Amino acid sequence: MQFRLKVFCFSAVLLVSSSCLAATIEPVQGKLYVNTGQGFLPVNGRINAHAGDAAFVDPGGIAMVVYPDGCKVTVQPGAVTTITPSSPCTNPYDPNNPFAQDNPLFNNNAALLGAAGLAAAGLGVGIYLLVGASP
Repeated sequence: MQFRLKVFCFSAVLLVSSSCLAATIEPVQGKLYVNTGQGFLPVNGRINAHAGDAAFVDPGGIAMVVYPDGCKVTVQPGAVTTITPSSPCTNPYDPNNPFAQDNPLFNNNAALLGAAGLAAAGLGVGIYLLVGASP
């Protein structure tokens, strides 16, 4: 029992003390610069980035930000790309996402009506089973 408690406590400390990896940044072409809070510094290879880190490339350069879910964002010349805490591919307000809340193809009222219908059907089946099961 004490061994399990020690393992649990050790795991909890590791979980709380570890920093959360938000993405990796990888240079593809040209020079890549990354700011992790110390100013923009040149980077020669792939690095782990955290939320709030920023990257840019020289003219003619390209870099790739890869989030843990596989989402890829290209760092283009002339723009600073900031690492977000969650993948931009799962943004519920992205107009390119067919299930985004602001997308006219996805009607929130229809989704709520469908969920209410399923709940009512489940309630009806439950009442039927209760009434049918009594003597």
